[in-house]
Amino acid sequence: MALRETAWRTFAGELNAAMQEEHGTGERAATYLLSPYGARVNRVLMAGILSTPEPIGKDPAQPFWRARLADPTGTVSVTAGAFQPRAMAQLRSVPAPRTAMVVGKVHLYRGGDATAYISVRAEGIRTIEETALRGIYADALAQSLDRLDLVEKLAREPDLPDDRLGTHGAPAAWVRAARESVRRYPSVDRAAYRAALKNVLEVVEGKRPVLAAAAPPPGTLRVTPAEPPPSAPRPAPSAEERAHESAFLDVLDELVDGSSDGYADLKELVQRLAEHGLSAEAAEEMLDRLQEDGVVEEPIVGRLRRA
Repeated sequence: MALRETAWRTFAGELNAAMQEEHGTGERAATYLLSPYGARVNRVLMAGILSTPEPIGKDPAQPFWRARLADPTGTVSVTAGAFQPRAMAQLRSVPAPRTAMVVGKVHLYRGGDATAYISVRAEGIRTIEETALRGIYADALAQSLDRLDLVEKLAREPDLPDDRLGTHGAPAAWVRAARESVRRYPSVDRAAYRAALKNVLEVVEGKRPVLAAAAPPPGTLRVTPAEPPPSAPRPAPSAEERAHESAFLDVLDELVDGSSDGYADLKELVQRLAEHGLSAEAAEEMLDRLQEDGVVEEPIVGRLRRA
């Protein structure tokens, strides 16, 4: 059984700067978002000012909600839908902008015009008091600065062996992420992000009010990263994975053929896949993988078709 990925403590500014991905290896491999500042994240724990949520799904039977989480470094979208019923209920219960903590998976979507959208697919949301918010900021700030130190050290001395870095208390996951950050983002101005973290420090020290320190919603973000190095090929799928993928696509095609608009309903697809022994969680992971591979697309929330 695969272990759940660690939820990295980070800020919106780091996620918004992360334009590179890496695919894990093995069965049901995770996808990681690589930042210029030393993070290699699949899941995150964040805190900030959570806006009033809004429904963005067009199908009442397939609800999908979105809010924005703002901290002193930026703003990131937080979403929850039918695959996350508990998180969706928690998100919908936020009555007004409140200080909140969010745990979830990061997601990077690239539009056809090279526009990038970063979001966090919530697994859990909880409103918190400002004292707790400052505590989360302090923890994330300490980790962010330590990771920045590690990245900048490797940028200056790229040939340093891992064992020497480990003697400074850096976890192996941080060392790996730092090396990838240096390699994937060779010309990023990391000093600018370090300066942005000073705003967080002022909030932690009580020199700036929490609400006043929240960043405004960002404009559209364009993807302009350096060309990534070739990624390692994914391992060949197992017989079980091939069988599940075949069942997924067969059911998808059946639903598309029987629909009036040329789309398969996501909720119905998941229900049908359960008859083939595929859980809702496994169906979501397979959908993510098939979307990343360009096999399946979801141009309308909750409505799928082959790409």
